[in-house]
Parts: sequence; C-alpha cells; structure tokens
Amino acid sequence: MKYILYARKSSESEERQAMSIEAQKREMLNLAERLGVKIDKIYTESMSAKTSGRPLFNEMLRFIGKQKDCVLFAWKVDRLTRNIADGAKIVDLLEKGNIKEIRTVDKAITGSSIDKFMLLIDFGVGKKYVDDLSDNVKRGNREKMQQGGWPGKAPFGYLNDRVNQVVVIDPARAKFIKKMFRCCLRGLSVKEIASRLFDESMRSAGGYRIGKSNIHHILRNPFYYGLMVRGGMSCRGNHSPLISQQVFDEAQNVLSGKHKSRRQKHSFTYRGFMNCASCGCAITADKHKGHVYYHCTNGKGDCNEHKKYLRSEDVDNLVADIFDRLNFDEEFVEIACLAAQEKLARGKDSFADNRKNLVKELDRAEKLSGKLTDKYLEEKVPERIYETKSKQLEKERADLETKISKISRNTKKRTLTFEPVKKLFLEASRAKKEFLEAKSKKKRRILEILLSNLKLKGGEIAEVCFKMPYQLLANTPKNADLEFMLEW
Repeated sequence: MKYILYARKSSESEERQAMSIEAQKREMLNLAERLGVKIDKIYTESMSAKTSGRPLFNEMLRFIGKQKDCVLFAWKVDRLTRNIADGAKIVDLLEKGNIKEIRTVDKAITGSSIDKFMLLIDFGVGKKYVDDLSDNVKRGNREKMQQGGWPGKAPFGYLNDRVNQVVVIDPARAKFIKKMFRCCLRGLSVKEIASRLFDESMRSAGGYRIGKSNIHHILRNPFYYGLMVRGGMSCRGNHSPLISQQVFDEAQNVLSGKHKSRRQKHSFTYRGFMNCASCGCAITADKHKGHVYYHCTNGKGDCNEHKKYLRSEDVDNLVADIFDRLNFDEEFVEIACLAAQEKLARGKDSFADNRKNLVKELDRAEKLSGKLTDKYLEEKVPERIYETKSKQLEKERADLETKISKISRNTKKRTLTFEPVKKLFLEASRAKKEFLEAKSKKKRRILEILLSNLKLKGGEIAEVCFKMPYQLLANTPKNADLEFMLEW
C-alpha cells in the first residue's frame, strides 16, 4: 500500500490562498502520524485547478494507475481538482481500486457508491465555485470599464495607481509612445522603430528591450487615444490620452498598407492634406522650372481635374482664407473672458455654499452613527434595529461623500478648462497671420496642428475639415461667448 500526499495552491499571490502549501503538508503529515502511517510520496504544485493539464497532478495519477490500494491525502477535496475532467479520473481510479481511500482534514472517502456520489458533488461544487468566481470577476471588469476605469495592468506608457485605483501616465516612458507613432507616420518599419528607440534608452519596466511584436501591439492599441477595448467591450477611458484619434487612425492605415508613408525627396507643404473633390484621389505636387504645382493624381483614370494645375502661391492664398473661419476678434475674446470669469467666480461661491452644507450633513450623519454605536454597545438598541439604522447611515454617508467629491471635481474642472479655451480662441485667431508670414516647414507644422483635409475642385476649395477641437471652433457662431466653449 502506498501513501501519497498532494498539496496545491493557485498561482495567485500568497495572501489570497486559503492555506499555503507548507501548511497543507503539515496538516496532512500530522494526520498521517495520528493514523500511524508514513507518507511515501509528496506532490506539490502552484497551479490553478479550474482546467485540466497540471503536470505534477497528471504525474501523480500515472503513478497511482500503476499501483493498488493507494491512500491519497489532501487537505480538502478542492485541492485535488476544481474541474470535472480531472474529477472523473480520480473517481475512475477509486472504482478500479488503485485508490483505496482519500483522506482529507475532515473526512475519509472510499470507493463506496455513496462516497463516489458525494465526491462527484464536491467536484461539481468546486467547478461551480470557479465559474461563479470567473463570472464575478468579468462582471466587475465590465462595470469598471463602463465607469471609465481599466481593470488590468496598465499598458506600456502608463502606470497603475493602486491607491486611487486609476491609470496614470508614466512620465519615464510616455514620450516613447508618441515617438513610436511619429516614426510610424514617417514611414519607419517596426524593426527600425524598435532599434531607434532602444538606442534612445527605451526599456520595459524590468529593464528589457521592447521587441517588434510589442511595438506592433502598441501601435494597434486604441488605449493610447482614450478608447479601452477588452473582452468584446469598448469604452471611453478616464485616463489621459497620449495621442489623438487622428494620429492613431493614420498609423493604422500605414500599418495596413492603405497609405504608404514614404521618405520623400522633395518636401511639399500641402502634400498629404488635399484630395480631389471629384474623384477622391490625392492631390500631389511636382516641381517645374523652380515652381511647385499641385494637381489631382487621377488614380482612377476618369477625372478631368488632373488637367488643372495650381501654383503653390495660389494654394497659399486659398488656404490662408479658410483660416478666417477660425478668426475671432481678440478684444471680444478678452471681454467675453472677463464676463466668464465673473460668472465662474459666482458659481464657485455657490459651489462653496453647497459643499459647506453637504459637509455639515456628513458631520451630522457621522455623529448619529457614533451615538447609535454607543447605544448598541450599552444594549439600549436591539441588534436588528442597530443593523438597519447603521446601513441607512452608512448609505447616507457614502452618498454625501460622493456629492462632495463631485462638487470639488466640477469646480476644479471648470477652473482648469477656462484658460486653455481662451488660449485656443486666441491662437486660432492668429493662425492666418502666422501662416502667411511662415516659411514652408512652419506652414506645414501649422497645417498638421489645424487641418485634417482639404478638397479641391476647379482650382477652388470645395470642402475643408479642421482637426478637433478647431472644427468645433469653426462651427461656433462669431457672436458666441467664451463660456459656450466650456461645454466641450
């Protein structure tokens, strides 16, 4: 007869285990000593039992399959398995007599029909436990994502703030994310990106090189512009984006081969920003006798617009005129700014009063909770009433704390948003003047900031689309006040 001990814990951290492996071994060895037997073989492993495939467990079953009348020691039945397939193997060994008895800390299981039946129930309960646990974790992850939180390890470029349970930007590595996408849009291969950024000291949190596959995954991950995708769900995250959605979309086109971003011999200001309104093909540029001309590529072979050539100076004037849509009188902006500041100040006073009243209510609820506890300890309040009232007060306190936190966030948000909006108005209003005075490279930088796409037809601009938030600015009535923009 062979006496075998099996001890297991899941792969999670030590503090989450019901009992560590060493504690299980100690309990079972003590039990064997009390029974007057000596353990012949001990198997231990740190691996989840929710699915089959544990190496040492299978090795133990093969050993038992070659023996007769084995006694198997395990702290609890669920230490042996939490899945039906492995459970069936153990029951089969009981029926064949390879296992004479299973000994746990609280019972002995033999090959009798009732014992095997109860054992199968135990295995089923274990399976139900892991299924319910999995469902609860998935449900919790879905709920967190719907609230804008990320339920897993933060991607490269971010860190998990475990105190506040949020994802924050990693100041040491976020810059490399932006460089990855810029390099991709410039036409560098993933291999070249990996090599270049490695030379610039980009490393993982463990100090290792970031491989090509990881960089490819980063370039395909919408998390970096604010969209979380996991388990078939996609939600807008509360974390700060590192790139814009437009940059991400352009990178996807490059990676998919829809747009071949090549290193160019000539740097033409408008190439890549304009399309033909008639056929949708790109507007390209050529240089003849010292002058740059723009025209439709006629990629589909059926467009007459490619016969119309525009000199770069004419395009300069056309593009400069569209910046009038972003122009607001600076004096008006300043006046609207002062008016909005005064209104904001009045709003702060109102917020402060509301917050003060909520703090008083919270203090009252905490005092009531303290008095209730004192009376319960003095046995002046029945336990049933104490529990009911205690839950009501706890809920009231939680609601008040949420309201106080929301007021504080809203006040801070309005204060932080105000100045950037004012700056946006002023910079957009000065865009035309700066554009006309700029050289070719600076003009292109201005276009990269403001412009998404232009469509030309008949030598004129047929359609224009600005990048966000400048498109909203272009759609804003010229007589709108600055506070209107705070609603963005």
